[in-house]
Amino acid sequence: MTHETNLILPSLLASDWSKVAAEVKRAEDAGAQWLHLDVMDGSFVDNISFGPQMVQVVRTCTSLYLDVHLMIHRADHYLERFIKAGANNITIHVEASFETSVAATLARIRAAGLQCGIALHPKTPFESALPFLHEIDLLLIMTVVPGFGGQPFMEKETMPKLAAARHYRDKHGLKYHLEVDGGIYTNTAPIARQNGANLFVCGTSSFGPPDMGQAMRELTAAVA
Repeated sequence: MTHETNLILPSLLASDWSKVAAEVKRAEDAGAQWLHLDVMDGSFVDNISFGPQMVQVVRTCTSLYLDVHLMIHRADHYLERFIKAGANNITIHVEASFETSVAATLARIRAAGLQCGIALHPKTPFESALPFLHEIDLLLIMTVVPGFGGQPFMEKETMPKLAAARHYRDKHGLKYHLEVDGGIYTNTAPIARQNGANLFVCGTSSFGPPDMGQAMRELTAAVA
């Protein structure tokens, strides 16, 4: 899939964890091609979600592409567990602490045959991504403060950064996806699309409505 393809990614964080298999099936039936899994450690972000075991459970339920977002310190220490659990893409934060480095961790992800990405906190400048843009498949621009769902879309703080990432990619002939995560609804997704996003992580807006299929169709139409 190229960076010119728009996709809505349901975020498992917003699903009903008491019936994970059924929720994953609901996302499949609604037309999802990728699932987004937010891993939080209670240290890098002020919340704890789930770890590699949940990724492994989801993998047993589906063949969908699993986009695993590590909002954790020492991602390099835990990396092998997420690789073995069945992730397809692993995204790490440039602001997190590492035993080795961001670059070495990206290299290990790619060596394992997976795709790799980096993520930027809303307050982190685009320039922090520059050393890694030639090595990644995906750049995630957080459009809320990472840690909790249901926050409002931070347009002013994040859209110039997204536009800069698109400009740099096009200028240098790169192919990385531009992903946004946080406050993505039918009224905000088009704003991100206009600024270059092609992957849209949707939690409450996808898993929240009773008719997930209709929600996915409306979100897809909003970024067409």
